[in-house]
Amino acid sequence: MNEGSLTQIDLREGTIEFWVRKNKIQWNDGLIQVLVNISNEQGSIFIVKDSDNKLKFFHVLLGKGRTDVEVDVSNLSSNEPHHIAATWSITKKEIALYIDGGKKIAKSDIKY
Repeated sequence: MNEGSLTQIDLREGTIEFWVRKNKIQWNDGLIQVLVNISNEQGSIFIVKDSDNKLKFFHVLLGKGRTDVEVDVSNLSSNEPHHIAATWSITKKEIALYIDGGKKIAKSDIKY
């Protein structure tokens, strides 16, 4: 996927998913790892493994607000690949974060 197509993501409704290969991230090391950082004229989406060993998904719609969701990933094995998916829907008023097909899931209500 080229960068031009990333900036055309519809931040009103969508899904982004990807694999983190084994031994690429130490999930419990207390370090910050940015996994996704996409911005366009609508706003931005940001997925990060933060220093508190939580995977966090931020959805920002410019002029409307920000919604966050997080999942504790300190027990994820670095010796296995992990599938990450984030979804957002202004229509359904919800963002969600999935790990490994829903083994860990977190949802937040969008207030805008």
